[in-house]
Amino acid sequence: MTLKQKIADNYCVLLRSVDPSVDLLGSLRPVPFVEDRIAFIEEHDTDHQKNNALLKTLLEVPDNRHDTVMHGYILALRSNGQDHVANIFHRENDKVIMSGEHHKLLSKKRHNLCEFMNPRDGLLGHLISEEIFSETDSERILSKAGLNEMAMETVNILMRKSDCAFDKFVNALNATNQSHVSCILTDVGDPPMSDEHRKLLSDKMNDLENFLDTENDLLSSMINREVISDDEDERIRSLKGMNAMARELVKILRRKSDGAFQQFITSLSEARQSHVAYILTGEGDSRPLKEEHRRRLLSGPRRNLVNTIDSKSKDLIPFLMDQKYAVFSKCDMDRVNGVRPNTHNDRNEMILDLIARKSQQDFFNFISALNDTDQTHVVVELIGIKIVAKIKTEYESGIPVDVSQICDVDVELLKYMRGMFERNGIVVSRLNKILSEEGIAVLDVNRGCIEITFTCKCIESLHQLKQLIDSQELERMINEAFCSQFAEKGLKSLKVEITDDQFEQCEQTFARWIPMTPEHREALLSSVEFLVENMVVSSDLLKKLSLSERRIAIESAASSEEQVKTLIDIVSRQPDSAFAELFNAVNDTQQTEAATIIGFGMRREDSTLQTTQARDAWKEVDNYLQRLRFSITSCGSYEGSTFGMISPALHGFLMAVHRLREQYTVLRSRPTTEETIAGELEHQHRWFSSPYSGELFLFHLLYHRRRLFSSNYR
Repeated sequence: MTLKQKIADNYCVLLRSVDPSVDLLGSLRPVPFVEDRIAFIEEHDTDHQKNNALLKTLLEVPDNRHDTVMHGYILALRSNGQDHVANIFHRENDKVIMSGEHHKLLSKKRHNLCEFMNPRDGLLGHLISEEIFSETDSERILSKAGLNEMAMETVNILMRKSDCAFDKFVNALNATNQSHVSCILTDVGDPPMSDEHRKLLSDKMNDLENFLDTENDLLSSMINREVISDDEDERIRSLKGMNAMARELVKILRRKSDGAFQQFITSLSEARQSHVAYILTGEGDSRPLKEEHRRRLLSGPRRNLVNTIDSKSKDLIPFLMDQKYAVFSKCDMDRVNGVRPNTHNDRNEMILDLIARKSQQDFFNFISALNDTDQTHVVVELIGIKIVAKIKTEYESGIPVDVSQICDVDVELLKYMRGMFERNGIVVSRLNKILSEEGIAVLDVNRGCIEITFTCKCIESLHQLKQLIDSQELERMINEAFCSQFAEKGLKSLKVEITDDQFEQCEQTFARWIPMTPEHREALLSSVEFLVENMVVSSDLLKKLSLSERRIAIESAASSEEQVKTLIDIVSRQPDSAFAELFNAVNDTQQTEAATIIGFGMRREDSTLQTTQARDAWKEVDNYLQRLRFSITSCGSYEGSTFGMISPALHGFLMAVHRLREQYTVLRSRPTTEETIAGELEHQHRWFSSPYSGELFLFHLLYHRRRLFSSNYR
């Protein structure tokens, strides 16, 4: 049978079976007639188009050259591993083209194969060693941009191989830990990851990227469980940044078997990352860190935190590793100690990055460790001051509810409240918004009796919380948010209690642990070079400073110059009171030059600070005045005592003015604001029964406020 007849009879089979590779076309260049058409054939984009052009060229061969061209074509096919095609023209062995069944199966399953197959990590090497693929095939596959494209090229090349290549391909998949891919073709073994699990990993990618930590033996555990390969482990570790490494791991995982999903969950729990498992399963007590806390660790006050945390001269890292806190692992410690350069700030950057990937409980323990290492001023910078409100449940007397039922409802209520505050659910969104505007946030909802832990960012926020408690507005909002959902179970109301002692203690904490201002810190750090030449770190000086074990780091410094630098660095990371303490200590030890240098920065920066404080103090007065106005104008809809309605706001206003008076000298020829308002109260007492009492009182108060607090006073 002639060449043309063979091609015409088997055109469709040849079209899908011949691989018009670079090697084949190169081998055809010496063949007469075909040699002139090679450039034209190579111009086509796809293998199908190239093959079609090649077959049309062979059909156009002149009759007097049929034998020569057929011989050259068959020789080129065999020399390039295409015996199964050459046998169509002249059988020399038992190799045949890919069967219609196998070809159809590969075509049908091509999309699924591309989603899960990984041609790298041993598969291509195995196929080459079995003489199924050539080095040229491997180069073509690896030249593609992504895994899906590589997998697509692998299947396309395979479909042009001999029929025996199908079974060898399946065996190669099983031999390279990709039996879930062979399952797509054979329905035998562990199936590929389910659509549900793949979608879950995709939907949660951002959360996983933010919280997943590939260290802490997670990758080692997954290698031991044969979830990932050594090559995949190396590829993950080659990336820069924890987010990039986490994303790559998830992308690799989505190409694995369905059983790998549960293996991943187990590995997370073993690697102390149950909060990451919670993202995928919604199960367990460990929760990822709240977004608001992550933002404060990674942005917002981060720079101040980096400048303030003392992670070298204090035992912060050992505390975080201690079983009591269990925040850091040995791997975490090594990462902090291994940063280069090993400066305070570089270490702190790493600490904050690691904490941001931890659980909510780890964050609480981090706060505890800071407090226990005398770094409460860092806590104040990070979250403010914590204050705990006890929530007492009251049940309807007419509904028969025994003690065990009440306990069950309390537990259910606590779980519900915690969930709502964690997710900023719709029932608490308004409450959270109001609290946030006042610098107040819900930190946690605790077990035992129900306790809500609030945080106040500053002293003004604390006063606002006191106002919300005294006016019972906070209690009203909490009842509005939670009572209706449990009314059928007998819940009547919720009482919110915060003791006055807590408020007083929080005020003292704010006063004691105010973080060092950026101005004071800059004044210290910018003076280091001058202080090195004019300051002596003596034993008398150190005794006058609140250094505790930090003193050891100063005394063990290599030289007197390093002692000064270490001292300044440590003081710059302490509460703001340490600035004045250093100035006084230097002054008391007769180091006049050093005292002058520090004092200059103190005077220069405090001038700006006083202006800011004055503005903030007046803002607080105005805020309370607005609250007082609201209370007065709301008297008409208030069923209780009118005086009881306005007195909390009035008290807050008086205290704000009192604090202002403590900071700034007031012209004594004028009556004090407290005296004026007290006089107004006495004078207007008879108006409180009048329907216009609120408006009249407000008019007089605003009149006196304008007269007393004129611009020349400010």
